[in-house]
Amino acid sequence: MALLLSLAFALILTVFASCERRPLEVLADEGVQVKIINDWDNHNFIYGKKPNGMTVMLWGENTHDTRIESRNDTMIVFNDLKPDRYRLIIFNETFSDFGYQYFAEAGSYENMVMHSKHYSTRGWDSDVDYMHYPDPISVSLDTFDITTDMTNRDTTIFVFYEDYIDNGASAYSGKVRTYEIPELAWPMTVNLYVKAKVKRRQAIKKNGIEANISGMADGFYFSQIHRTTESGTLRLTDWTMEAIGDPADSMGLITVHIPSFGLPYGKELLSQRDSADNILNFNITLINDSVQQCSFKVAKDMRYIDPKGREAQIRYRTDLQNIRLEIDLSDIIVMPPIPIPQGGAGFNAKVDEWEDGGTFEFGGF
Repeated sequence: MALLLSLAFALILTVFASCERRPLEVLADEGVQVKIINDWDNHNFIYGKKPNGMTVMLWGENTHDTRIESRNDTMIVFNDLKPDRYRLIIFNETFSDFGYQYFAEAGSYENMVMHSKHYSTRGWDSDVDYMHYPDPISVSLDTFDITTDMTNRDTTIFVFYEDYIDNGASAYSGKVRTYEIPELAWPMTVNLYVKAKVKRRQAIKKNGIEANISGMADGFYFSQIHRTTESGTLRLTDWTMEAIGDPADSMGLITVHIPSFGLPYGKELLSQRDSADNILNFNITLINDSVQQCSFKVAKDMRYIDPKGREAQIRYRTDLQNIRLEIDLSDIIVMPPIPIPQGGAGFNAKVDEWEDGGTFEFGGF
């Protein structure tokens, strides 16, 4: 009997001892939750509508933790971010939503770049390699730190073992610390406004103005948010005409407005450009079906302007939103008199002085 009592007592001690070895479970997570909230007001201001969603790309500098998330929302949450310095890129929509641009080095923070796709057309410019107009895109760029203090504070809790077995995950989830990071998106496409004064506008056939301009940036680098140094040519279509001055003199303004990526990196300032960096080519069909073709060196005449139309003092990337090109062609492209005589030939304009780098005073706007 004594032996049985001793064995029973030893068994009871063993049971109690085993329970005391893990009376509590420590739930401590070294990561935090980060909520990225993006403001698209600038996108809305430039493009007239907010995007349907966004893509957020996150790189951990030391942990090499890379996250890419796309949502139809203005907010994305990243869970379990460990202490590190994180670099962040946000852009509207998803990779596949851009039909006329493509991404290169899309997994690299340092080298990720967007380029325009190219195409060709038929007609007077069939030998030109054109860039597509860019789709609207806005970008946020940031760096933030998750410190050890941020991850440790208010995140360690103690849960009874039975509760841990039954409900451990949910018991901890309410204690996760969340940090909100607000971001502001900046449009990367640039509005190009071209305006030219012409004489005897009635001589121009309806929809008879075709043109292109070379030397425009073909994309931009995300991590620097500056345009590429590579450039290409854009078509200038859908010109409108406005009558000005004395009707007998038939003066008019021809204008066009297109989206672009602006001028290449290193050509933003007027002092950085040579006159031939941008060539404006015209192909003008007259009402007698004759054609005038002419080219102009216009890099020195392109001006970045602010939303009020004033020349921008370029200090920040945000000053590179609109470009205005105004030229007076009324004494260079001379249309035939109106009415055009029967059998008259069109005038093939040549501007040798301009092509040789001569100067021409623009005015009258």
